[in-house]
Amino acid sequence: MRRLLTVAILAALVGTAAACGDSTDNNTSASSSTGATPAATSASPTPTVDVKANTKAVCGKAEKIITEDNVKPIGEQIGIMIAAKQSKNKQAETAAAAKAKQLADALAEQLRALKAEAADPKLQAALDKGADGIKLFGSPDYLAKINTLNDMDKLTTDIDAAGKDLEALCA
Repeated sequence: MRRLLTVAILAALVGTAAACGDSTDNNTSASSSTGATPAATSASPTPTVDVKANTKAVCGKAEKIITEDNVKPIGEQIGIMIAAKQSKNKQAETAAAAKAKQLADALAEQLRALKAEAADPKLQAALDKGADGIKLFGSPDYLAKINTLNDMDKLTTDIDAAGKDLEALCA
């Protein structure tokens, strides 16, 4: 899953950077359906939950959230931001960075929402950590470090680390 995230972002960046600032605002937002929040699980300690089956179901949902289609718009915005930085267009750079943050935050919250459905505390923690990794794609501190495609190494290492536990539990 973390590899998909990294590959999807890099593929989108390469495509966007190759277009040299094609600033078409692709708003196929990753947050298209955040309104349907899972119902809160009851606090009763029921030993009848099949943790293995629950983990498989939650992982399946996580994989549907972390798709190339959902991640690509973030990469496109980062690519637009890089092109704007290189052409010294501060307004376009700021707009693209803000859009990347908005998309990354929305995608991270979709992943984090699955925590309420997860029976395994390790999976809950992994979902949180994975969501934190996705949020890095829109973090102003991280985006400030990205001036070229080569700078993505700074980001992918942390994102890979953030997705490691989730990938292990969902393998």
